[in-house]
Amino acid sequence: MNRIIFILALFLMVSGLAVPSANAATSSEPLPPHQRISNSPYVLLNDGKALYHTTTGERIPLTEAVTFNRFTQVDQFVSPGGDYLVFTERCTDCSSTLYVVGLDGKVQVSSFPEYDRLIGSDIGNGSLFWYRNDGKTVATTLARDVILEKNLGTSNVSLTADGKTVLAAADQLEQIEHVSAETGETRFTRTLPKQDILVKKPLSFQNITIYTVHAHNRAHYIYNEVTGSVTLTTRNESDTNYAMTNGAIHWYQDGAYSVYDVATTDITTHPVAVSMNVFPERIVFSDGERMALSDYRQLPQKLELFVYRQANEPGDTTLYVNRSYPIFLKETRIDGTEGMIPLDRLTPTYTDSGISSPLRTNYATSVSYNMMYKGVKFSGTFHTKREGTVTVQQYGMDGEVIGEATPRAYITIEAVSGGQPVTYTGRADAGGRFHIQTDRLLKGTPLVISSSDSTTVAYQKRFTVTDGIPLDMNITVVGDNAETGVAFKTVPHGKISLFVKERYHSYYETVQADASGIFRVKDSVDPLTKGVQFYYSPFGGPVSSEKVLTIFERAEPEFTLRKTPTAGDLSIGVNTTTRLVTTSYYVNDKLLGTGGSLLHLETPLQPGDVVRVVMRAGDRTKAIEHQVAAIGPTILEVTDVAMTATHTVVNVRRDTRAELQFFINGKLTTATPVSTTRFTIPARPGDIVLVRLVRNGQKLDTRLALPQVTFSNIRLHDEQTTWVGMVLPNSNVTLQNGTRQIASGKSSSTGRVVMSLAPQPLNAKITLVSTRGVYRFVQTVNVKAGLTPVMTVAAPTSTTRTVTVNSNVDYGTVTIHRGTTLLATKAVTSKSTPVAIAAQKSGTRLTIKLTTPKGRTQTVYVTVR
Repeated sequence: MNRIIFILALFLMVSGLAVPSANAATSSEPLPPHQRISNSPYVLLNDGKALYHTTTGERIPLTEAVTFNRFTQVDQFVSPGGDYLVFTERCTDCSSTLYVVGLDGKVQVSSFPEYDRLIGSDIGNGSLFWYRNDGKTVATTLARDVILEKNLGTSNVSLTADGKTVLAAADQLEQIEHVSAETGETRFTRTLPKQDILVKKPLSFQNITIYTVHAHNRAHYIYNEVTGSVTLTTRNESDTNYAMTNGAIHWYQDGAYSVYDVATTDITTHPVAVSMNVFPERIVFSDGERMALSDYRQLPQKLELFVYRQANEPGDTTLYVNRSYPIFLKETRIDGTEGMIPLDRLTPTYTDSGISSPLRTNYATSVSYNMMYKGVKFSGTFHTKREGTVTVQQYGMDGEVIGEATPRAYITIEAVSGGQPVTYTGRADAGGRFHIQTDRLLKGTPLVISSSDSTTVAYQKRFTVTDGIPLDMNITVVGDNAETGVAFKTVPHGKISLFVKERYHSYYETVQADASGIFRVKDSVDPLTKGVQFYYSPFGGPVSSEKVLTIFERAEPEFTLRKTPTAGDLSIGVNTTTRLVTTSYYVNDKLLGTGGSLLHLETPLQPGDVVRVVMRAGDRTKAIEHQVAAIGPTILEVTDVAMTATHTVVNVRRDTRAELQFFINGKLTTATPVSTTRFTIPARPGDIVLVRLVRNGQKLDTRLALPQVTFSNIRLHDEQTTWVGMVLPNSNVTLQNGTRQIASGKSSSTGRVVMSLAPQPLNAKITLVSTRGVYRFVQTVNVKAGLTPVMTVAAPTSTTRTVTVNSNVDYGTVTIHRGTTLLATKAVTSKSTPVAIAAQKSGTRLTIKLTTPKGRTQTVYVTVR
């Protein structure tokens, strides 16, 4: 049963207006305070402890804080490969510092003479480029050893983006000299038209150098190395941010977005309605919204709130409280297209400063709002009116009309009695209830009831006189408290007039029972709480038939926290089955939000914070309070240790919020990630490995004592039937051809294992697996061809009855012939095989042949002595 009807607006599809594409902009966190690095997507956070990627939101913790004094001059550069960021802090009469920051978070710090100025860096090739106090431009190693030096006669020197050329510019750009950064050789000198303003700090991009001028001149010069042209840009401050993409330089300043085409040297400037920062490949707005730099033509040039009054009668421009209006931000873009931005894309600038549809207010005449879109604030007031209402509890042939309207509204009833128009008037009381005497009206008589007052507009509603109350319609109460609900029983499909008085609201309603005569109150303007009153009577019955029900208090709400709040959490949530509750969330006694089962926090919870959640059901409340503790690592499990003779790969199941460390024989070592769970460390058999997690100053350790063993290098050939080698001590050992096991065994306490196997096909891939607990030794080898037999046989004498065959293989068959006569055959089982023959005459020539199972043979001839 709906008490107040909200018209839910469908999304307005306006002819000629386009909805922004899904990838035109994405929401993310606002940019933290930072130091900008020219032409890099990374910025340095102001606390100096991490790098931040402006597109992905990735944070890279630094091994050492990069700190700046606000009174010093700070220069920033990106190395040509983009994988190193370089910062210098220059200061007169104080220490000047150089920071080299890798994208792995490693920071190198060194000092340099206070009057030197870094002009560029190529860390990948170990080079730094300086303008020194003695007027020379020098290239040095990272240790400040001079590689080359040259006096270029100017302080306006810069390194090109590729790190290969030093540009030396005269004070008014009348001449630019190109010098090799490797040899110091002058490649060429270019003469340019003399500029009116002195230039200073250069910024380098691909084939482009931008020279700044004094701040109050609001201009920069763009020098194009390809065309040799110089272009003056205006409306720029000395701290303007530039970015380059797709052969164009982009920048924003003072409500204007500019694009410089490198090929044509043309500058196009567009007025825009939003402010922003430009980064390589990305535009970032102050509220965290992102947009691809290549999509800059979708930047809005005009923004205005648009209210669609579809809920009104045609021509009615009044805005009514609690009436549903689709509200959009109408956007006119650089490319000429238009779009409607949904209201939920705007961010309230402080608590409860947004607007919603339906419009709601605690005041009769206005709805205020204060919101932000892409860094632009929208604030103002919608002037509204409360629309008049008329609900009727009963009317009919009994000569009275009872109902409710706006408090103290004037009521007019128009009817036809005896064939003549009749008007009855009255006024509602302070609660909005009215009771007006009329003539006895006949069934079917039409009524028009109107209400009006100073704060609302006129409201009319039509009714028709119905039958009087059935004499047999009795109403009994079968549900009378907030927990079980309110329910009435009467005749099947009987109609009941209800007048409900709640804490802040009251209203009339005509309801109908079901086929069993039951009607249950399923909804209410306010939660059903102790003291809510239901005045009920048969529909159309006289006032004397009205009775009142006052409901009981609701039970205390039952709820639990979804999870125990811990340091770093960005949300607080509850689980509850209690209906019609209000939930308030406090951190350190500060109210952060009300309503809903989940609250998202703007800042993570910190150790020591006190979280309190208060749930209200009617006039009953319950609170849960918890103090956030510093949480150490929670999970550390080594699930696999794959060993080789030179290194070890460790598989770790762990708490990813903690720092993972590896120690080998007590010394911290650097691990190479193979994946998010596997890490390679330089640990050898016999080493002691300590795996450690560190979080919030707490540690969790697992110790690994790598078995001491000298691993064999497995070799197999296609006639081999036995493998002997060294693996993990006391381990289970298998040989596998693909998924098929061809041999198995158990190694000794020293690691020695002997396994029998059937000969394997040539080039088959065989894997040796030795496992003991979490430790593994795995080696894979391809089956080689067997050995070609090599025999040695001592010549027998005429009395010899045994010939001994010595060979390099211990398998196969030996045959001995005298001419074509077979004298003996014997299987080879060792590398020395005695073969019995009859005594032969001196001078007899014997043919001795050894054949392996794969048909590899050798034949030797001996003569009997």
